[in-house]
Amino acid sequence: MLVSTASLRQPTFKVPNHRRRALEQSVVDYVKSECEVRAEYVRRKIMIAAKAAREDHDGSDCLFFTLPEFFWNVPWREVVTEDELHQLNAAYLEYVPTYVMGLVKDLPFERYGKIVLLAGSCATLIKVGEGDASYYDVINYLLAITNKEYENDVPLMSMWPKRNVSGIDFGKHVGFEEGYWFFNLSEGLTVKVKKLSNVRAEHSYFGGYEALFVNSLVMGCPFGINLCLDYAVLEEGERDQEIELSGVKVDFLIACGMDVDYGKLHPSSVQYIVRNDGMGEGECEVVKLEAGRIVGVVPSVVIDDNLYLTPLNID
Repeated sequence: MLVSTASLRQPTFKVPNHRRRALEQSVVDYVKSECEVRAEYVRRKIMIAAKAAREDHDGSDCLFFTLPEFFWNVPWREVVTEDELHQLNAAYLEYVPTYVMGLVKDLPFERYGKIVLLAGSCATLIKVGEGDASYYDVINYLLAITNKEYENDVPLMSMWPKRNVSGIDFGKHVGFEEGYWFFNLSEGLTVKVKKLSNVRAEHSYFGGYEALFVNSLVMGCPFGINLCLDYAVLEEGERDQEIELSGVKVDFLIACGMDVDYGKLHPSSVQYIVRNDGMGEGECEVVKLEAGRIVGVVPSVVIDDNLYLTPLNID
C-alpha cells in the first residue's frame, strides 16, 4: 500500500520571531491567541500538502501530517508567577485539543482525502503537593486525530504522552537531584520537575476515555509514536500495552534534539521512521529499515518552503 507523509519543519526550542506577550495581556488570552495563529498556519499547510499528495502520490491511502515536539508551547519566560504557571497549563489542556479538533473538522475527507494529524506536542507542568515536598509532574503529550473517523460529529482523538523528561524540556536545567530536574522558567520562578512521568495513553471513546492509543487509523499500516528522549531510553515493547496494535510499520519520532540512531536495532516490523525535530531551525527526515536496521534515507520533496512530502510503500 502507499501512504504519504508531510512534515512541517518548525523551530520550537528557540523561536527568534516569536510574538511576545502584550503588556497587561493575561497568560490565558496569550495562549489562546497563539493557538489561533498556529492553528491557522497549520491549516493552510495541510491544505497545501493534501493537494500535492493527491497530484504526486496517486493512489495514496492516507496523508500523515506531523508537527515537532513543543509546537504549541509559548516561551516559558512569559510566565512570571506560579499562579500564572497554573493558569497557563490549564489553558493548554483546554485550548490545544479544541484547536486540533477544529483543524480536522475544517478539512473534510470528501475534499482533502484521509488525513491523520500527529499534532506535535504540548508540555504542561502539573503541581503535586505543597510546600518543600512539592514538585511538578509533566504531561508532554501528542494528539493524533483523523478527519475520517467521527463519533456524533466529533473526530476521534488519541493522546500519546512522553514518559521521560529531558534536561532541556523547559529550557536548560539549572540543577538536579535523584529523580528530578530544576528549571528556571523566568526570573524568580524555579520549578522542581519529576524526571519520569506516569501518564498513560488515552483515547476519546463514546463520550469517555479509554487507556489506549488507537494506532489503527490507517488499515494495514499500524503506526507508533516516540516523543524525543523516549526513543533512546525505552526498552523494546515497554509500552506495547498502551497501543491498540503491535507490529508497528511506521514509527514517528516527534522530537526536539533527538537524532535517529543508525546503530540501533529497531523492532523488526518497523519499515520506516519519520522524524520531525524542532531543534535549531528544525529538521525533517525519513529513513527505511529492513530487519530492524536502517538501510537508507528516503528522499523527500520540499514544498512551500518548509513542508517535506514523502511517499511510503508499505508491505
